[in-house]
Amino acid sequence: MIRIDRGPEPTELPDVRRGELERFRAIVLASGYDRDELGTRYTAVKETLWRRQAFKCCYCEKVCENVGNDLEHYRPTSRYWWLAWTWENLLFACPNCNRWAKNDEFPLADEKTRLKAEESPPQGEQPQLVDPASEDPLDSIHFVRDEKSDRWLPRPRGASVKGAETIRVLELDRQALLELFQSYVRDYLIPDVTHLQELMKTGNEHAVRDTWRRNVRRALQRTMFYSALAHDVFDHYFPEDERRRWGLELPRP
Repeated sequence: MIRIDRGPEPTELPDVRRGELERFRAIVLASGYDRDELGTRYTAVKETLWRRQAFKCCYCEKVCENVGNDLEHYRPTSRYWWLAWTWENLLFACPNCNRWAKNDEFPLADEKTRLKAEESPPQGEQPQLVDPASEDPLDSIHFVRDEKSDRWLPRPRGASVKGAETIRVLELDRQALLELFQSYVRDYLIPDVTHLQELMKTGNEHAVRDTWRRNVRRALQRTMFYSALAHDVFDHYFPEDERRRWGLELPRP
């Protein structure tokens, strides 16, 4: 997961929000929350978010098509129906992360602080789910190589409770996703790592720096899937002390 930039609110969303909020508020007051009555007009901005997120799921960084994937509500509509059409609450996500993992979960540090109907966030809420549009996920989650299985596993960075909860809620360590991570590292990153290690043995600083810049720039560009994983793979094989010795920079994606 990497930080994303939603950009400015699309011009069509405010009108949708005004009409839909008034309509749905009446339904909630009359008979309570009904997901079937929520409608789908908020999806008018799905393509915009898809493009601004570089065609990737905001959570697992899998490259997805627009059609067949989800406009996700960071704060779920079952708990925060009045935010269903709020730009700051919308993300593009794959169904695996959104519907089959996260669904209606939204853990807080203190349940007593959960927003009341029509309050604006955050008030006193301290969400325990990383919001990639307002914080850098790399502060909470990193990938660690498991020596026994040779797999790369998402783990909370340090003692980050938010990182641990985000991995749990989104099931970022689900088996199929771990296999995709492993395949990507093996087929796309390890050849670059091996080439750089061989260049370092020759002592050719110019070749090392040039190859590093080219490989890292490609792996960490926002349009590449699993760029957070790529960052941590390079950090693992070329730790900070070694990068400093060679004059290499490892930017965050």
